[in-house]
Amino acid sequence: MNKWFAAVMLGLACTQALAGAGEDRQRSFKKVLLSYEPIGVMLRDGPFRKDQFIKHADALKLVAREPFKLFAPGTIDEVSRAKPEIWTQAAKWKQEEVRFLQAVDALQAGARSDDLATVKNKYNAISQSCKSCHDAFRGPKK
Repeated sequence: MNKWFAAVMLGLACTQALAGAGEDRQRSFKKVLLSYEPIGVMLRDGPFRKDQFIKHADALKLVAREPFKLFAPGTIDEVSRAKPEIWTQAAKWKQEEVRFLQAVDALQAGARSDDLATVKNKYNAISQSCKSCHDAFRGPKK
């Protein structure tokens, strides 16, 4: 009886872990946006405050890798907008991840630059990476 109970409890724990993956990913991507969005506002609408820009670029680099760790096979749930192609096209998914992280790294490395046009180009590379990945691997709102 104890083995059966333990097996049921383990199964429930695994189910809950899989069910919460979409919510965990959403929270993780929201952390990314907390740094990414203020950078965009500064670049589009101003004023450009280099000290704040550097702070947000550094914070973005710190959190950018976290969401990708949460895409384990079989973690699609009713909350997630992740398409199954993330797992069936794993090489393409990895390519999108690498492209995004390289763009984030480039922005953070260039954040201290006084060349605003170059900084804007680095920011735009992140935006293009996000769009490319969303087009391929993110489904419509539920």
